[in-house]
Amino acid sequence: MKRFVIATLVAVLLLSSVFADQKANLPINHKDKVERVIKETGREIYSEQLSKTTAKSASVYDPAFTAVLIDSSKNGFGLVSGVTNPISHSGNTFVMAYRQWIGIEESSGAVGMAYSLDNGQAWTNQSNLNATSPGELTARYPSAIGAGDYPFICWTEYTGDNSGIENDADPLYVVDMLGWGGGYLTNPLLIGSSANPEAMWMGCPNYSEELNGTGHINITYTTWREFDENDVSSHNIYLYRSTGISMGSVSFAPAVKVLDALTYFEEGSADGSTTSDAMVAIADNGIGYLANVAYWRSDIDTLVEDNEYHTFKFRKTTDYGATWSSTSFDSDVPYYYVEDHYFDDNIFDTYIPSQQFEVVVGADTLIVDDLSGSEDAVLDTINYPGLFIGYDNDLVVDANGGVHFMCLVIPEAESSGYVQPTAHNGCGFYHLYCANPASETATWEVSFVTSMQNTWRFNYGHSDRSWQSFFPAMATSKDDPNIIYAVYPKGDIYKAWSEEDQDTMLYKRSYDVFVRRSLDAGQTWQTEINVTNTPDFDEICAHADPDATNDHVYLIYQVPDYSTHTVDDDTLDAVPEDYKNLLYFMDVHYDLTDVEDIVDIPAEFELEQNYPNPFNPITTIAFDIHQAGEYSLDVYNTLGRKVKTLINDYKGAGHYEIELDGSSMSSGIYFYSLTGDNVTITRKSVLLK
Repeated sequence: MKRFVIATLVAVLLLSSVFADQKANLPINHKDKVERVIKETGREIYSEQLSKTTAKSASVYDPAFTAVLIDSSKNGFGLVSGVTNPISHSGNTFVMAYRQWIGIEESSGAVGMAYSLDNGQAWTNQSNLNATSPGELTARYPSAIGAGDYPFICWTEYTGDNSGIENDADPLYVVDMLGWGGGYLTNPLLIGSSANPEAMWMGCPNYSEELNGTGHINITYTTWREFDENDVSSHNIYLYRSTGISMGSVSFAPAVKVLDALTYFEEGSADGSTTSDAMVAIADNGIGYLANVAYWRSDIDTLVEDNEYHTFKFRKTTDYGATWSSTSFDSDVPYYYVEDHYFDDNIFDTYIPSQQFEVVVGADTLIVDDLSGSEDAVLDTINYPGLFIGYDNDLVVDANGGVHFMCLVIPEAESSGYVQPTAHNGCGFYHLYCANPASETATWEVSFVTSMQNTWRFNYGHSDRSWQSFFPAMATSKDDPNIIYAVYPKGDIYKAWSEEDQDTMLYKRSYDVFVRRSLDAGQTWQTEINVTNTPDFDEICAHADPDATNDHVYLIYQVPDYSTHTVDDDTLDAVPEDYKNLLYFMDVHYDLTDVEDIVDIPAEFELEQNYPNPFNPITTIAFDIHQAGEYSLDVYNTLGRKVKTLINDYKGAGHYEIELDGSSMSSGIYFYSLTGDNVTITRKSVLLK
């Protein structure tokens, strides 16, 4: 029996607040090439606009890496969805799309566009692109494509007030007809046709290009309007594909339903849906995938083997999105999926225990992974019947057509309808890779990226949906498909909330943006880097340009200005996106000297999975220590007996790699535990001789 986890999409929860836009009739400047070049540095802007945030906070914004201020948004909901792609580039030129600040009394739905011709050092803005047409300034969730020679941006324009249909929206786009920096943008044009399905939301665009220069744009949109006989939201997924890109002119084929939620996925409700928005990624060789996360419908679930978890469903193309697979390796369903055993084999009892125990040791009540015999009493046994993959994930396809997923993974609870996002240090972001997931012999490699347990322990602002408020982003090197990046915000919680202290500074959790790089397609990861590292400011909603290089990954993120609350008059239920947000661009360059300085001091206490695993007889165990102290690293057999001590010494902060020689050990399962700083982390390894 499937353990349903009914959780509402973050974007759906936000609708009630982001729809409260005011109409504005502002002059449009995109045909007059009126440009506003941001000349101020990030430090000057922060000093001027955020110095009043709190008397105790820093008056100067000083990130660890150089950040360039792009613009501001009335609130932060433009970047709140991880499936959008707000930044893109081609060569030395960059483009980004965002919702633009045009005044505190004006709408939050004005579309802004910024481009750079010099690798992101200086940016030019184009403003109010939807002011003349459609004129309502109700844009949502903008994305950008560096589509060859012509920068292209798209968004969803809320039309519900005019159409009379709740949650109705149209997908729109503009393109610079004169190319990069030309400044001659089209009026907003409809993607698809007037026969589009109603309520197109959460667009995920992708651009791929053939060797002869022919470009292809594919965009997935989720409908929040189609209903079944029970008046339940469907979350069907539609694809819009370009039929021609020439001299800045783009034409699109009619919408095609590519993921049929009503027929195949669990029904939603008036409160939300367990079916996520979709992602699409196609490599320049024409191989690509579109995917979402969902449960099968109950009548289909009984037919499908090894896929009861809330995991990825996807389709494949080999011709740049012209056609998509209609069958899978399972004849009962038309979509491919990631089988549950890949999560069980690589995550359960390796990073997240399938069972924990509430015990009494002396005067303390603790949750432990294993019973050691030192407990005074066992109060409760906590079983985790399955793993839950979150709603907001990322997908990239490398140059060889291999698929990378970056996703949130947490255990489901014994109680139906609940998840346990803070149950263990292993709750966090994971990476999945498969060279050909449409093959009947497909094998997924799973690796742990970062723990989010500490970040999810506390409310996100005044909201209890912290685990749904953070998403990972990903990028692959255009030069080497084995080099990939993970990008994500997370926080150190240093200010607790109290009834007596209900001020806006509740949100200041010291959220920072972190980056990790892998040189082997995600099998192992270099130490994560805190690229913002600003204790007195929050950085949220980080997106990565999907195209990176061996040494560079490009980011856009936003910083809330907690002195300017913009969504409504009630701050008691506010989240960081409810404030004015400043948009920043950052080029993270791994050749910089200061990267090495940061890498020397890890951000947290972490024990990595040994590699290789299984091993015979040598394997390497890597771990990070963020604070100097006494540490021990021990190896145990399945009976709990210690068979080796690899470390028992004082260690300074840093990254360590220790070799385990299993020559004298028998084949079987072993556990290795790192203890220090009042924390123990345990991983499972397998010795095969």
